[in-house]
Order: sequence, then C-alpha cells, then structure tokens
Amino acid sequence: MIEKEKIFNTEDLDYYLKYRLYFNLVILSVFLFLHCFFGFAIYFIFAILLCYILFDSMENAITYLVVYYPFCMIEITINEILFAVLIGVFLIRYIVKFYVIEKQKVNWFLLAMIAVFVIYCLLPFGPYSMNSFARMLSFLGIFFALLIAMKNTNLIRFKFNIKMLAFAIAVASVFALTYYFSPFLSDYLNRQPGRFKALFVEPDILAAFCAVLASIILYYLLSDKAGKVEALLFIALTVIGLCTFSKACLILMVIQYIALFFYGLHKNYKQTLIITGAVALVGAVACLIGHDYVEKYFERFLFGEKQFENFADFLNVITTYRYELWALYFDEIINNPLILFFGAGIGAGPIGPRQLGAHNLYISMIYELGIIGSIMFVGIITYMIIKIKKKTNAHINSAIAIPIIVFAMLSFFEDIIFYMNPI
Repeated sequence: MIEKEKIFNTEDLDYYLKYRLYFNLVILSVFLFLHCFFGFAIYFIFAILLCYILFDSMENAITYLVVYYPFCMIEITINEILFAVLIGVFLIRYIVKFYVIEKQKVNWFLLAMIAVFVIYCLLPFGPYSMNSFARMLSFLGIFFALLIAMKNTNLIRFKFNIKMLAFAIAVASVFALTYYFSPFLSDYLNRQPGRFKALFVEPDILAAFCAVLASIILYYLLSDKAGKVEALLFIALTVIGLCTFSKACLILMVIQYIALFFYGLHKNYKQTLIITGAVALVGAVACLIGHDYVEKYFERFLFGEKQFENFADFLNVITTYRYELWALYFDEIINNPLILFFGAGIGAGPIGPRQLGAHNLYISMIYELGIIGSIMFVGIITYMIIKIKKKTNAHINSAIAIPIIVFAMLSFFEDIIFYMNPI
C-alpha cells in the first residue's frame, strides 16, 4: 500500500498554507498583468478573488481587496460592480462569523447613529442618481472599515495593509506602461499628456493616494517602526506622485522630505548630509539630462508667461483654477440657506459651466450634506476613532502630525471622499 505522504507531500502543503498570501498574490498579479491586454481576464480575476475571500482567513481577505483596488479601474464600470460584489461577500462573511456564530455584542448606539445618518442622506434634498448610490456605498464602506478596526483590531493589520497598498500602486504603475503597446489598455486609459496616472481614472487621484500613503509610511519611519522595505516604498511613492504633475502632491512631498531631513539631522547628521548631497547631485545630473522635461514640469508650477490681471487671477493659476471652483460653490452654498444647512443631496451633480466638482473636501461636504449632515458624518467617524484608540491603547507620538497635516492640506485641493464623475 502506497503511503499517503508519498502521494501528497504534507510538508509542501504546510509550506503553502504558511505563505499562501504571497503565493496567491503572485497568481493574482499574473492575471492582473494579462488584464492589461485582454478584457476577459477580469472574470478570472473575479473568480480567483471570490475564492480567496470565501476560503482564506478574514485578515488575508482584507489584504486581497486592498491589493486589488489600484487595478480595478480598467473597464471601470464592470470592475466597480465586481469589486462591490466582492466587498459585499466579505461583509456577509464578516457578519455571519462575528455576529451570528460568535455572537459578538452589537453597538446599538453606533448603529442608531449610522441609521439616522443614512435616513438623513436619503431625504429628498436633491435629485438621485448613480452618484447618490455610489456615495452612499462609500460612506457605508468607511463606517464598516472603522467598525472592523473598532471590534476586531487584529483583522485590519493597518501597517501591513498600508505597505501592501503602496506596493500594489507601484506594481500597477509598472503594469500601466503596457499602455504604450497594448491596444486593449489604450482603449480604456485616456492619457493626459505629460501626466502619469498608472491605472487610476485621474492623475490627481493617484497623486492623493501617493501623498497620503507616503505620509503614513513616513510616520512609521520617524517612529522607528519601519525598515528598508518601507523606506523604498516611500521613495517609490514620491517618484510616482511627482510624475502625476500634481502641485498639491509636490508641496506635500516637500513638506514630508523636510520633516525627514530634520529627523535625520537629529538622529545622524553626518549620514544625513552625505545622503542629501548624493541625492542633490543625482537630481542635478537628471535635470541636465532631461532638461526639456524638467522645464515643462516647472512651467506648470511657475505659471510660464501667464499675466495676472488681478489677485483672483493669481489664485486661480497657483491652484490650477480651483479657486474659481471654490468661489462658485461657496456662493451657491451661501446664497441658498437650505443647501447651507441641509445640503444639495448626496451625489449632487457639479455646477457651473465647467461642470466640475469643488476639488475641496470641506466645501464638497457642506455642499452635499449641509452643516447638519457634515456634523453627523464627522461625529460618527470621530466616535469610532476614539473607540479604536481606547481599544488598541497604542502609543502615538508627535510624528502622527505628519499624516494629519498632509490629509488636512490635501483636503483643500481635492474632494477625496466626495469625488465623483458627473452622471
């Protein structure tokens, strides 16, 4: 009789189970690369992810969703639907596991706050559209992610998943280069000349991800909670972010590198000065070799030969005409008391001749939710963050100010949560 171990090597199985996350991500990456050439690959990707989410651990399921996000904007409509289905499957599995089988205690106060907010959002303050549905799903997604962190902190693996998301963006950026010889990908990615956007819909979205993720990784670096891998990812995010030609990203990256420079001076000033000198030398050589590209890059930030007729014109140019949008939305809010207090409705369409969003998180929040809805939204998130802080009892040092400042400043230039394509 042939021994079972000779037919099936249990040691190999144990090795796979131990490192299955990485094996599975390699398999997923192969199909994601194929998807850059063949549209039908999305259905194989969906089937693979569905199996991962159903049969792997809950912790790994979250990581699969995180890693897939930077790739889910090819054929964005079908990908958004399939991605929403995957999140829904995970949600059902989570509820069954923790609230049905393990019978965890339900926070009825939090649930009531969320229910009141949802009812508020569904009140007829404005017209409904697919944007309204997508916005509501994004709100619930934020609440659900914070709920997991609040109830089961071990599932989120925040630091690990931040690293995995940064790595996924780097891989997606490499895969995006297939655009230049892939007829399929070129059909779905409309390039803005000179601006890199990887596989994202807009360069500014990629820039926002790079700036925020880099700031979080920098927090871990300054807190001595990260190593060489995180440092390399921080540099990669910087390069990718700057290639988007985003002014906001450039400003935020400069702030982060200044903070890193002073931290380095405090820790080892000789090594820091040597590294800074080497980087400056490499940068100078790069500028000399690619001077045409550098010239075009800085023309975007130094306004070229633009003539300013007034101060508003100057503000428009330095904010890439966001000031014009801010003023437009601000006037709409102030001149309509109902919008000021109750909002124009979630997913409300853009206004003005250019039909663009406000490109400002704070203005967009007031415009869609009003003062009342904004207080409810921020209140729920604040309540959940306080609960997470109390449960984790994690030591937070002054370096946390860096991601907070980055997010707060970025919110002045981008809608972030409230960004939606007009429908």
